[in-house]
Amino acid sequence: MINYNELLKAELQGVYGDFLKKVNKINEWYEIYEGNQEWETNNNLDYEPTKKITNLIKKLIDTRARFMFGREPFFDVRPIIKDKKGETIHQDQAQEKEDLLYKILAENKFHSKLLKARKDCSIGGKVAIKLWGHKDVGLKIIFSPAQEFFPQYNLDDVDQLEKVVFLYALNNESLPENQRIKKQVWEMQGNKCLLNESTHDGRGKTVSIEYQDHNTKLDFIPVVIIQNGGLTGETEGISDVASLWDNQDNYNKLTSDDIDALKFQMFGQDVVTDADEESLKNIKVAPGAMIDLQTDIAQANEGRQAKMERLESGFSYKDKFEDTVDRLKNDMYDTLDVPNVNLEQLKGIMQSGKSMKALYWGLMAVCDEDWTEWGPALEQMVNHIFKMVDVYNLYGARAIAKYETTLNIERYYPIQEDEDSQKRVDMEEVIAEVRSRRSYMNKWGEYEDIESELEQIQLEKQMLQDSYTKDLNNDLDDETDID
Repeated sequence: MINYNELLKAELQGVYGDFLKKVNKINEWYEIYEGNQEWETNNNLDYEPTKKITNLIKKLIDTRARFMFGREPFFDVRPIIKDKKGETIHQDQAQEKEDLLYKILAENKFHSKLLKARKDCSIGGKVAIKLWGHKDVGLKIIFSPAQEFFPQYNLDDVDQLEKVVFLYALNNESLPENQRIKKQVWEMQGNKCLLNESTHDGRGKTVSIEYQDHNTKLDFIPVVIIQNGGLTGETEGISDVASLWDNQDNYNKLTSDDIDALKFQMFGQDVVTDADEESLKNIKVAPGAMIDLQTDIAQANEGRQAKMERLESGFSYKDKFEDTVDRLKNDMYDTLDVPNVNLEQLKGIMQSGKSMKALYWGLMAVCDEDWTEWGPALEQMVNHIFKMVDVYNLYGARAIAKYETTLNIERYYPIQEDEDSQKRVDMEEVIAEVRSRRSYMNKWGEYEDIESELEQIQLEKQMLQDSYTKDLNNDLDDETDID
């Protein structure tokens, strides 16, 4: 492991406090999430205790992330309303701006990154979105987990980011002098954002300086930080792994002990009495095997006969065990408001659309709560994207980025009833001409080429119109002939 301590001594002190300890703790949470869940056992035993890991933490965090972002949220760019009649202007400009946004999101594989970032946020308690713009390469969207960045906020306003430090390991060398660590520092100086970037070895020695007090020409830090839960004024967020670990640890220990109990207590044992020691050595355990059981001479002289019996176990704790592990498991599900839904739980439940939806009300409510953090953060990200396109003239789209529009981020949960309802509402907007066909197709369609599809729709519409006009003219000609 690369030793960050020397590198961080100068950068992470004073206002940063005990961030080094926090990094180590976050790394522990990631180890637990990946299934590296160890615990101590008694060494003075005649057997090696079982250590069975059922990684419910990973399952719960992944399930919640898929429910929230399994389907990509839709970034709906709309023109600004012009008058009281609700008439809109520059629908084509809003569509251009939306197309530009989706071009950038697609190039950055945004949906895949967003889903993974939701998991990172649950594990580490926070995640950062960093934007990097360059005229030759376009705009990059980078998500960073909690242990890679260290923010500093305004003392009077925790929503105002004043400085953020990023640390990246560039290799995995064992020798400190061969290790390379990238350090980026984004900082506001007045109304200017300055960037300092350098590369260091594992001992903190500077290897190269890429940027020094570089003026980014931005009046904001191109970083958006998202926290997982927390209270007013908090800047660290809460790890779901930390909330789940006690129950997960007890669950693993109980199920492991259960396996050992089955091995050593549940099965019967053979009991041999008054038998000769040599005959015991020759006994073979196999189906249908013959046993040459001879009586020990000393016992035979006393009139005793060798016997072999089966001692069956009366061991039973099934109900108590199942009740305990079920309570632990359900407590973990309840902690993240994830419904414990399987075939056993669904027995006896009417499986209509509304009854199934009711099972997910708690999860929908907690995801709506998460959206109060993620929604504004994604809106801020989009605003930063358009500002950076303007400042750096990325994609030659400076004029498009300046169009005055509004943004609405529509969320989706994988419940069919909600999806059908939203489709009906959106189609009504298309018919009322307050939403474009292209916008509807972007949102709901699986089209390889939307342009070709729109051209085909227009062509068919024109063909129908021409056919109608031709039939109407023929009818008029027939009426003229009759006259």
